[in-house]
Amino acid sequence: MESLVHLSVLGRFEVSRADQPVMLQAKKAQALLAFLAVEYPAVVNRENIATLLWSHTGDDRARHNVRQALSHIRQHVGPVVLSEGEGLRLDPARCNSDVLRFKAGTDAGDAATLADCLKLYRGELLEGFHLRAPEFDDWLRDAREHLRKSACHVIERLAEILISEGRDSEAERVLYRRLAIDPACEKAHRALMELFARTNRRSDALRQFQVCADALLRELGATPSDETIAVHDRIRHGRNTTPEPPASASAPLPPLAQGTEGPVVAVLPFDNLSGEEDLYLADGIAADLTTALSCFHDLEVIARGSSFMYRGQEVPENEIATALGADFLVRGSVRRAGGKVRIGVQLLDGARSRLVWGHQYEREIVDVFEIQNEIVSTLVSTLVGRVEKVLLNRVRSVPMERLASYDLLLKGKFHHHLFTPEDCRLCIDLFDQAIDRDPQYALAHAWLACGLGQAMVHHLGDQSELVDRSQAAAERGLELDENESECHRVLAQNHLIRGNLPRALWHQERALFLNPNDDRSICAMGEILTFAGRAAEGEEWVRKSLRLNPYHPQRYWTHLARALLHRGCHEEALMVLDRIGRPRTDDLVYAVAASAGRGSPAAVERSLSALRIALPDFDAEAFVATLPYERAEDRQMILGALASVL
Repeated sequence: MESLVHLSVLGRFEVSRADQPVMLQAKKAQALLAFLAVEYPAVVNRENIATLLWSHTGDDRARHNVRQALSHIRQHVGPVVLSEGEGLRLDPARCNSDVLRFKAGTDAGDAATLADCLKLYRGELLEGFHLRAPEFDDWLRDAREHLRKSACHVIERLAEILISEGRDSEAERVLYRRLAIDPACEKAHRALMELFARTNRRSDALRQFQVCADALLRELGATPSDETIAVHDRIRHGRNTTPEPPASASAPLPPLAQGTEGPVVAVLPFDNLSGEEDLYLADGIAADLTTALSCFHDLEVIARGSSFMYRGQEVPENEIATALGADFLVRGSVRRAGGKVRIGVQLLDGARSRLVWGHQYEREIVDVFEIQNEIVSTLVSTLVGRVEKVLLNRVRSVPMERLASYDLLLKGKFHHHLFTPEDCRLCIDLFDQAIDRDPQYALAHAWLACGLGQAMVHHLGDQSELVDRSQAAAERGLELDENESECHRVLAQNHLIRGNLPRALWHQERALFLNPNDDRSICAMGEILTFAGRAAEGEEWVRKSLRLNPYHPQRYWTHLARALLHRGCHEEALMVLDRIGRPRTDDLVYAVAASAGRGSPAAVERSLSALRIALPDFDAEAFVATLPYERAEDRQMILGALASVL
């Protein structure tokens, strides 16, 4: 009997069988399967489905399209849809969906079942899915809202049980998950305030009230309820010190002042929630974080001596930011209990005293300094990305003529990361404008070089000319600032394209020396080492970059899959490649090679089909010749795998 099909629709759409991904590229077929999964066990009339997905085509054409979609599903997934007269439903004997299991667990009364249920809610229904079918879009909006409410119910019930059982750290993580879904949920904010107060984290409890007030104003235009204020006052020992609501979050902040090289960040002293003997750990993390952030030349970091003047003082964040001239504040707490350390960190928009990002880390203390280094590296990679995102939101609506060089650079980076030909052209134009406004801006020259590198991928000009222009821009950046790590990172890529791996490694090592916490440089080191025939080392570097930056670009998966492929880990390489939403030529080729290495005819057929659809005239020898492998045997391995199935 054929293996059971697993359908995942909570989060991004996925289909698998026997732990292997199943390719189903037709979006209407995906929508039909998701609709039947959510509506199960109901039998849905074909006419209703035709109206839902093809209302604009006419009745006869819509019915034909339903038949075509069902045929497509049967061909690629199997007979998972039962036809009962004019009705359709999923066959539970052949297809198991995450949404069905999620619904079954929402009313459980024990923590274990509720926790398992919550794991299934990986994100909103069909996350990132767009169909442009009005009736389906209306259904999807309502279904998402219903499932979101169910997830919130599960979280609230699970948190109550965990708190009643004294499992405070687990309850805290669950409540933060609730706020990620609905930042203005007062019930979750109150529960966190009570939990913090009960575990002697009074400053965290009072800060949570401020976070709550800001979220209510931003999301609902409201202020905290009497019940929430009462919890706040009780934690403050009965004194009525409820803060005034922060300024309206809807009023846009101006871009950075002309002449400013980048945003200003201040790392405040971390709260030590343990004994005096652990003060060194809290101070050490804050000091190391200050030093590590200073390695990013597009950030200005306030010196430790100035930031630490606010130790133990109850001064509002917006006043601290004003006094220090900081756009953003970083604050946190450290608690050691037995053999574990718990470190919480928050990034705040200084002008609004508004929480931008927060996270909590819990680790076993084996080597306290190793733990300290690990957490600082992770924090740096995440904080830099969050700061950039907030600043981009500020400048999007500002007229072009008012933008400073840094703002233009920021907008250019945004379009660069979208990775389309049109966005690539736009990012190059924005980087050029940044340089026109400040010809001495080394970082703008570095990003222009990076944009020209992306233009090579999109074939937006003569390749050799683009390489020369990119290298010239990066070298000009180094003339302006010999310690600009970004220029070394881009030059490493230039030399990799030219096939000069020793020179590429030299520049990459220099980039890491200047900025050892840049996840992009860490990932690029893994890429270069793999091309140099050191795939095991390459895998380690790429995995480190994935740990450091949870918001990493999709190309990180490509570099990991390449390393795994050359280590002979074919099945794992395929699983990694399946995470890529918009596969490029490299990804499609590596999927074919990994499928061939795995020896699965079905996997080979799926990967070959995807390659032929994307590149009907694909020339294996011409493509492999462009790959900058140092060893002939590595290039031959790829070519041999392709030749065996093409």
